[in-house]
Amino acid sequence: MYQSVIRTVPALIVAVAVGIFGSQVACAQQQPIKRTDLLKTDLSDIEGKEMHIWVADIAPGAATGPHFHPTPRFVYVLEGAVVLELDGKPPRTYTVGQAYVEMPGERHNFRNASTTEPAKALGFQYGGKDQPLQINAP
Repeated sequence: MYQSVIRTVPALIVAVAVGIFGSQVACAQQQPIKRTDLLKTDLSDIEGKEMHIWVADIAPGAATGPHFHPTPRFVYVLEGAVVLELDGKPPRTYTVGQAYVEMPGERHNFRNASTTEPAKALGFQYGGKDQPLQINAP
């Protein structure tokens, strides 16, 4: 009996360690919203400003949480559907081929409309050099 317990305990320890490590790796790999920068370039006719263009891959059910932008952000939906929740306004859903703007200082949440399918959006925003493009809000 003791021999089977002695053999079972190390196997159990290994199984628990693999489970813990595996879940940490899975959490680290799964990003709710993955932003891939496509272009960052100076705007030569606007001193000290630069343009940012990126693609956002939005996991099912993912959301940004409340935030705002210091400059306008323009968004074009490439795949799936997204919901823009502006403070004080009803949520608005945008689907493939639709675009919208998030105006400076507007507190909002951006999320995938689906809990089962991913979404993808193309974003455009200019800002000052080294200026944060998004500011999290309480």
